[in-house]
Amino acid sequence: MTKPPNFAPGQGCRYCNSGYLLLGLMIERATGSSYRDYVRANVFERAGMHRAGFFRMDVVEPDVAEGVEAMHDPQGRVVGWRRNIYAYPPIGSPDGGAYVTVGDLITFHRALTGGRLLGPQLTAAMLTPHARHAGLSQRSGLTHMMGYGLEFKVTDDGRVRSYHKEGVNLGVSGLLRHYPDHDLTLAILGVGEQAIWEPVRVLDAAVPTT
Repeated sequence: MTKPPNFAPGQGCRYCNSGYLLLGLMIERATGSSYRDYVRANVFERAGMHRAGFFRMDVVEPDVAEGVEAMHDPQGRVVGWRRNIYAYPPIGSPDGGAYVTVGDLITFHRALTGGRLLGPQLTAAMLTPHARHAGLSQRSGLTHMMGYGLEFKVTDDGRVRSYHKEGVNLGVSGLLRHYPDHDLTLAILGVGEQAIWEPVRVLDAAVPTT
């Protein structure tokens, strides 16, 4: 709390997990409901994400993959596998830890863009870039912009080439990305921090820029 701000309010954007924890507390204060109950009722159920949930890590849940990471020796060879049970709280919180399938991610995106989760003005705001990413420079003719939960790649002429939300932590990685010009949505989940990124690069390169 004693550190100076990175920038004045409204003048920049930088990702921070603590911000999502604060948003979760705001939801609980405003609704009188727990964060997880509110998301179950107003996101998972309303969107039709029937297999999504907040599952306890100390309870065996059918069809739920466990996150693991490879352990390497000094020569880089895999010598074992480490579970991620100490990388997360026992049950998901506002900054992460919900479980979904790739089908749930696609369903969420359709519900969001179809106006079933937010009203027209908030839906439009959610799908609009608002600030240049403070930590990334422009490259390959695309500018990295931040929005309300989503990140955007914007062309020099102002078109949104894609927007996405990614998640990564010890043992897991995931991405939901949409290409508006092609009405193409990519959802991919993997076991391991690095599991999905090479397929994502290949698939992204296959999508025409124009």
